[in-house]
Amino acid sequence: MGGWERNTPWRQGHVVSSDVLAQLGIGADAAPLNTVAIVATHDCDLAQSSESEPVVELILGVLLEGELNGNYTHCKNIRRLHLEISGGDRCLHVQLDANRRVFVPKEHVDSAKAFGTCLPVSYAQMTGSEKGIYQRWLAARYRRSSFPDEFDRRLKEQTKVADRLAKCFKDSGKHIPAVFFDVDFGSEKTRAGEDDLYELTIYLLYATDEDPALAEAAAREAAEAVQLAFQARCTVDGVGKVWKWIELIDVVVLADESLSYAQSLLLNRWQADHISLRTDPAQPIFDVK
Repeated sequence: MGGWERNTPWRQGHVVSSDVLAQLGIGADAAPLNTVAIVATHDCDLAQSSESEPVVELILGVLLEGELNGNYTHCKNIRRLHLEISGGDRCLHVQLDANRRVFVPKEHVDSAKAFGTCLPVSYAQMTGSEKGIYQRWLAARYRRSSFPDEFDRRLKEQTKVADRLAKCFKDSGKHIPAVFFDVDFGSEKTRAGEDDLYELTIYLLYATDEDPALAEAAAREAAEAVQLAFQARCTVDGVGKVWKWIELIDVVVLADESLSYAQSLLLNRWQADHISLRTDPAQPIFDVK
């Protein structure tokens, strides 16, 4: 039996290679070389004995080639995450899917199946900010904003604006870590009919950690695209003079450092889960015995 020690080398956010996954018998028939997993279990639980915390939770994913899709970066989508892992000798781009969860025993009668006998990759690890994004994405599934059902229906089904928003943020996601919606200035109202408008203000936060000027320019370009999307789908005339369903009051571009704590409590973060794999085949949930 592979033993589990408190001083385990594993930490939340560590990368599990395809070789280790194959050794553990996870997705052996459908796990190509670009398959990876990321440890989701918290460090404190990893340090516990196998009696109190018998399994380690992993999120399965794949290595990506090329640029990340901005719709899946920075926790914009609760079911899929595109993440750069740049803290080691090699920089990895990974795609993680929340419904591809794996529970691996810390100890097993067959030591080859015990996570305690495995090691994380040595060439790749997350930076502090990347681990923060990963942690927020894990938590967002259980703590996320909600909007009125009628507002969601209008945004996604009635006007199809949600699909256009996905296109607006596809190439600018690295520069825009968060999108906030203020619907009806925070009040809950029941709306009926295309003339009974939801009033919407959108806040785009641009990143200031690398190239603030470039990020601001990308955010302003996205803001213009958002304006055009709403005008095309939510106005009678197509130019924003007579609104229907949802009236876009403004699109505000802000630096990520300028949003106050008080403002963050009043605004709801928009999660783009309307594009979350709705046409993709469901992924299996592996449970290693």
